[in-house]
Amino acid sequence: MAYNVKIKNTPYHFTVDAGESLLQAALRQDIPVPWGCGGGVCGVCMSQLVSGTLSYPDGDPLALFEEDAADGKCLLCVGYPQSDVVLEVPEMGENWEPFA
Repeated sequence: MAYNVKIKNTPYHFTVDAGESLLQAALRQDIPVPWGCGGGVCGVCMSQLVSGTLSYPDGDPLALFEEDAADGKCLLCVGYPQSDVVLEVPEMGENWEPFA
């Protein structure tokens, strides 16, 4: 099953296929989300989950502390959507422009 993802305050939206993380899907579709390690360790891709649900099949990621998760934060690199999702990515705010 595929899910739709919208990045709030940007024109970006993309589809995540079954078995694909948010980061994998975004990169596959040339969505310039921030990321670093790709494995849940660094926290560079930490975003706000505005709506929807995610799972972490390999367990809770190291860079997502309990208080971050309680505040609705998520990691794109190891997060797998379980529904349609709306994200707020701090680096991609209203005045953000992608690198040319």
